[in-house]
Amino acid sequence: MNSIAEQQRQAYEDIERIEQAIVDMMLQDLTKHRYKLIREQKISALLEQIQSRSKFLQEIEQDESGLRRKESAGMADNKFDEFYSRLGDIREYHQRNPDISVHPPEVEYIKYKNNPEESEERERVLLAKAEEEDGGDVPEIPDVQTFIGAEDEHRLDTMFSGEERLGRYVDLHEQHELYVNLKDSGHPTYLDYLADLHRVEAYPKRHKLLPEYAQYLDSLREYFDGYFLRAMPLFDVPKARDEAIAQFDTEWAERKVLGWTADEDTAKVRALYCAACDKQFEKSTTLAAHMGSRKHQKAVARQEDSSSDAKRSESERKVALDECIVRLYVQILGTKIRETRANVQRRQALTEEERDQEIDEEEHVYVEDKDDRDEQIYNPLNLPLGWDGKPIPYWLYKLHGLGVKFSCEICGNSVYRGRKAYEKHFQEARHATNMRRLGIPNTRQFHGVAAIDEAQALWERVQMDKKREVANVDTVEEYEDSEGNVFNKKTYFDLKRQGLI
Repeated sequence: MNSIAEQQRQAYEDIERIEQAIVDMMLQDLTKHRYKLIREQKISALLEQIQSRSKFLQEIEQDESGLRRKESAGMADNKFDEFYSRLGDIREYHQRNPDISVHPPEVEYIKYKNNPEESEERERVLLAKAEEEDGGDVPEIPDVQTFIGAEDEHRLDTMFSGEERLGRYVDLHEQHELYVNLKDSGHPTYLDYLADLHRVEAYPKRHKLLPEYAQYLDSLREYFDGYFLRAMPLFDVPKARDEAIAQFDTEWAERKVLGWTADEDTAKVRALYCAACDKQFEKSTTLAAHMGSRKHQKAVARQEDSSSDAKRSESERKVALDECIVRLYVQILGTKIRETRANVQRRQALTEEERDQEIDEEEHVYVEDKDDRDEQIYNPLNLPLGWDGKPIPYWLYKLHGLGVKFSCEICGNSVYRGRKAYEKHFQEARHATNMRRLGIPNTRQFHGVAAIDEAQALWERVQMDKKREVANVDTVEEYEDSEGNVFNKKTYFDLKRQGLI
C-alpha cells in the first residue's frame, strides 16, 4: 500500500499530465464538427478528473485523521529506516509478482497529442500511393491512437436526435406540442414558436399557475440542461444559472420580474383564484358557484387562511423562477435557435430525396490544406463561389446574368440571382405552397407574377373570364337553316318559334 506522501505526489503528477493533455488537444487544428465536439467532451471529462484529484488532495491537506502528520513525523525521526523499509516492501512485492507488466503513466496520455484528421490524411496518402504503383503491395498503415475511439464515435451518433444534427441545432418539437395544448396559446406553428421562444413571459397570467404550464416549463428546462451537457460541455451552466437566480431574487423582492409586475392584470388574476383549493378560474360567475360548493367549504375547514396566501406566493415564485431560467437558456442559445429556425424553413422546401442526400453528405467534409485555409480569397467583384470554394469566372457570371437580382413577394421577398434561378423557382414547392395559401392555383399563366396583389388581380380576372365564357355559350354556337343562312343559337331559336324559318 502506498504511503500518504506517495499518494499525494501521484495525484499532483496526474493533474499535471491531465493539464498537458488538455493543452495538446486544444492546440490541434480540427475542421470537422464531430471531432471538435468529441474533443470538448473529452476535455470536460478530464476536467472532472482534475476536480476529483484536487478534492482528494484537499482532504489529505486537511488531515482530519492525523495519519499524514504521524507519517511525516516518523519520516523526520528515522529517515533511513523509513527509506529501507519502503524499499524492502517494493522488492518483496516484485518478488511475489515477477511477471507483472508495467504501464508507465505517460503512455496513457500520448494519444491526446495525435491529431485524428492528420492520421486520416496520412492513411489516405499511403493508400493512394499503393494504387499508383499498379497493384503493388499495400503498405502497412501504422496504428496511431488518437483521443477519438470507436466508442466515442458510437456514443456521439446515439447522443443526438436527427433534428439536432450533432448539436448544430435544437429539437423542440416535444415542447412545441406541449405549448400548443396549453390554454390560450394561440396554436403557433413550429417556426413561429421558435421565433417567439424568448418571450416566455408573454403567456397569459391567468393560466400560469395551471399544472400544464409548469409541466411545459419543466420540460423546456430539462431539455436545455441536457443539451448543454451534450452539445456545449465546456459551458459553465451552474455559474450562469446562479447569477440569474441571484438577480431574480432581487427583482422578485422589488416586484420587478418581467411578466410578474404588480399591475391590474395581476390583481384580476388573484381575484379569480381560490387559495383553499389551489385552483384558478376564468370567470367570476364560475368562482362564485365554486365558493358555495360543499367541496370548497371542506377545503376551507382543513386549511388556514395564512398558509394559503403563502402557498399562492410560493407557487408564483416557482413559476417565475422557471421562466427566468428558461429565458436565460434561450438567450445563451439564441444563435442556435435562429439557425434552427432557418434550417427548418429551408428543409421545408426540399424533397425527401434531397433531405436524405443532405444527411448522407453531411460528414463528407473536404479537408483542405492549412495553407489553403489561411489564404484569403481575392474577390473584389463579390462573385458567387463555385464548387471548389473559389469565385466563378466573370464571363460565366455575365453569361447567366447573375448580376441581376429578382425578388418574389409571394415567397417572402426572397432574392434570386439571374433569370434562370428566378424562372425555376416558380415550379418549386415553396412557391407552389405560398400560392395555395393565397388560394390561387400555381398554373402556367401565373409564372412570372411575383407580387401578391398582381397575382390576386390576375386570378380575379381569370375567374371573370371563365364566367363570361359560360354566359356567352349561346352566342358562340352557330346554327344553319334550310336555305343555308347561319345564325347563333339564340337568334335561330327565336326565329324558329316565330315561324320565320
